[in-house]
Amino acid sequence: MDHEHLMAEISFNGQRLCVLDKEGGNDEMEIEFLADLYVLPENVRMKFSLAEFLKTVEIARSDLEKCA
Repeated sequence: MDHEHLMAEISFNGQRLCVLDKEGGNDEMEIEFLADLYVLPENVRMKFSLAEFLKTVEIARSDLEKCA
């Protein structure tokens, strides 16, 4: 990715999941789910709490809003 604006990356067990992008400003943030070039071994289960994921996204969004 080649970007010149503020972003926040969210990962789980070392696997990148998505990026929050602030290019359009605080009111038009976007989320991009990533198709990485690497994948974790089969023994790492990519299943997690929806509530925790949404909480993490909200924290990242809030942190980005505070940035210039």
